[in-house]
Amino acid sequence: MTEPKQPATLTEQETQMRLRAAAFVGVGVPALIYFGIMAAIESEWVLCALAFITSATIVVCFLILWQRCRGYAAVRPAIACYTALLLYLVAFSGPEHVRALWLLTLPLVSSLLLPPREGGIWAAGSMLMAAYLMLQGGQFDGSSGYSAAYILRFSIVYSLLSAVLIWSEILLQRYQARLQGQNAALAEERDRLEKEVTARAVLEEELRYLATTDPLTGLLNRRAFMAMLAGELTRSQRLRSRFTVLMLDIDHFKQINDSHGHPAGDAVLVHLAALLTEQLRGIDKLARIGGEEFAIMLVDTPADSAAGVVERLLDAIRHKPADHPASHQPIAFTASIGCTESQPEDDKLTALARADRALYIAKQSGRDRHAWV
Repeated sequence: MTEPKQPATLTEQETQMRLRAAAFVGVGVPALIYFGIMAAIESEWVLCALAFITSATIVVCFLILWQRCRGYAAVRPAIACYTALLLYLVAFSGPEHVRALWLLTLPLVSSLLLPPREGGIWAAGSMLMAAYLMLQGGQFDGSSGYSAAYILRFSIVYSLLSAVLIWSEILLQRYQARLQGQNAALAEERDRLEKEVTARAVLEEELRYLATTDPLTGLLNRRAFMAMLAGELTRSQRLRSRFTVLMLDIDHFKQINDSHGHPAGDAVLVHLAALLTEQLRGIDKLARIGGEEFAIMLVDTPADSAAGVVERLLDAIRHKPADHPASHQPIAFTASIGCTESQPEDDKLTALARADRALYIAKQSGRDRHAWV
């Protein structure tokens, strides 16, 4: 199924032309209809027909411009009909030549609806045709004709009006072009600043990640864990709740490095980090705070509830060895865990120090076990 075609976005020039054409229709069509009616009342049927044909042409051209936006090509037929009507008024102006004054509206129409160069040519050509008709005297309507002084005054006024309107349009277009250039420069600068802000935000996020994350395991580092521990102590003291802090250390980790190589030791650390993450809840905090030392914060978990979690962690470590990165042989290892429950008077250093003492007791008691302080 084909998607409906989206309407094209109008350029500023097309929007401006539409508005000018709408103004021409709004003012010109009612005036032409009135002109046609008055001509019909006076039995001037040619003038009546020209007025109604011109008004209809203007409406049709406006609809084409509005629907298809064909630019200047859509308005030229309307201006041609309007020019023909005005030249007819010049030729059949009557004894006082009042109707000929309507020709003074042509420079305004041509300057508004056509490019300055074309509008100027159109206005000049129309004036030459009008001058020719004026010089023919009263051959068309049987009047006394135009005097040389009238033709000269009319030509001067018409020329000055055309020059002022066309030059004003040229200045307006230059101003609009300069304004568009400034807007484009501002848009480019805005895009540059947005990219710079985005890049800076990404860099800040990367720096924040590097400052709080262990690069090998992807866990929190010591700094981040200590900050979270301080925050959790403050919260638990306010709510009078308890949580448990664990210190975990891999047993005989130096022997793993010596026997299997440092890449194997790194693989054990990464494996243990993934294993602990799998066993813990999403609200618990896990960090690598030293070479083979890990710290765990069991949030909202007092000592009696934490004992089962600790046993589960030790059992998972015993039964899930790491893979050697080269030979893919299993590397079995164990760990010791020191445990402590938070106290109301604790700060982050005292809580972690107690867990560290408990870890020392577990190590001295034979490893692969846990101890509480």
